[in-house]
Amino acid sequence: MKKLFYILSVCAVVAAIVIVLVMNKRRTQERAQMVAHDKSAVAVKVMEAEESTYSSQFSSSGVLQARRELAFVSDIAGRIVDIYVDEGSHTHKGQVLIQLDNEMLLADVTSSQAAYEGLKKDYERYKSSNELGGITVQQLDNIRTQMVAAESRYTTSKRRLADASIKAPIAGTINKRYVEVGSYLNPGARLFDIIDDSHLKALCYVTEKQVLDIRKGLAVELTSETFPGEVFHGKITFVGDKADRSLNFPVEVTLDHNEKGLKSGMYVSVNFNSEAQKRGILVNRNAISGSVLAANVFIVENGVARKRSVIAGSMVGEQIEILQGLHRGDSVVVGGLINISDGTAVRCIH
Repeated sequence: MKKLFYILSVCAVVAAIVIVLVMNKRRTQERAQMVAHDKSAVAVKVMEAEESTYSSQFSSSGVLQARRELAFVSDIAGRIVDIYVDEGSHTHKGQVLIQLDNEMLLADVTSSQAAYEGLKKDYERYKSSNELGGITVQQLDNIRTQMVAAESRYTTSKRRLADASIKAPIAGTINKRYVEVGSYLNPGARLFDIIDDSHLKALCYVTEKQVLDIRKGLAVELTSETFPGEVFHGKITFVGDKADRSLNFPVEVTLDHNEKGLKSGMYVSVNFNSEAQKRGILVNRNAISGSVLAANVFIVENGVARKRSVIAGSMVGEQIEILQGLHRGDSVVVGGLINISDGTAVRCIH
């Protein structure tokens, strides 16, 4: 009996030892697999997709233009005797820019004035005589007709004389001069290019989705590579109601002031901040691969990177909105994209 008990005890100890050895071997294999996996897995930085409330932000490239640009042409004929401005000169509205030869015009004004004043006096005498019965109503009407015609000729001659002093129709800067002293003008001849740059405006274009988030009067910010670090301010003064062939809508932004050297023709970036509040998923723009029209992200599922197509929206600061393709709670890869592809084993770093 004792011998049987001894044999059973030995068998139990041996069985226990075998079980312990098998378990240790399995744990060792698991550790080896984990170490091998850790060594082969690519380290990536991930963020958890979550919904947030935000204002839509986007930018568009634009070109600065002067408030008004006028190709000033002549509407009369005559020879130039003097020019009072040159390229770069600042002018105010009504300032005389060119003086034409007006000797004959002065003589015509003097002659027409004398004729009008003489007929006016005759009309007053005829009117008195008609009241006393000295002349007929027909005679009075005839002299009145002559007086009106003389007045019209006198007014026309004065206008021609005034037009001989060509005046600036707007305030601004002479950007280009096309005439010289001594040249003869014909109606329609180009005289100057005048630019009113007291306020600058930027013309840019937005997409059919973006145009729904902006309105006239909305404040915007502008930046220029010419002035790095500087931020300029303006307001939307025009939003087109019709898209062009590229399905983009024209938008005009007028700058609040022009104190820092911006000039017409410079390129700027117009940054729009919509007042409308949205709720959705935002991810770091570094998480996006592919093009804007075919955007992709990588999400992590059970330690493996999976490529997923998404529909990207507008930029919101350093992030971009995802309209479709992501769900709240997804682990999105935002760092280490260059080292992974669909199906790559990854190790997450938060």
